[in-house]
Amino acid sequence: MALVALFFPIAAEAVPAWCIFAFFSAFMVLHLLWAIFLVPETKGRSLESFENAVS
Repeated sequence: MALVALFFPIAAEAVPAWCIFAFFSAFMVLHLLWAIFLVPETKGRSLESFENAVS
């Protein structure tokens, strides 16, 4: 969140507002896809079984 607060005023002077929001929205979609497909599910698993699967 701090990077957004730092980056927004600088970008707002350079490009239209919709470009900034589209940029941040695109990265949020990428983060969502990363979490859905690459982060392993841990629900119902013990810590030991998760450690064995990850290492």
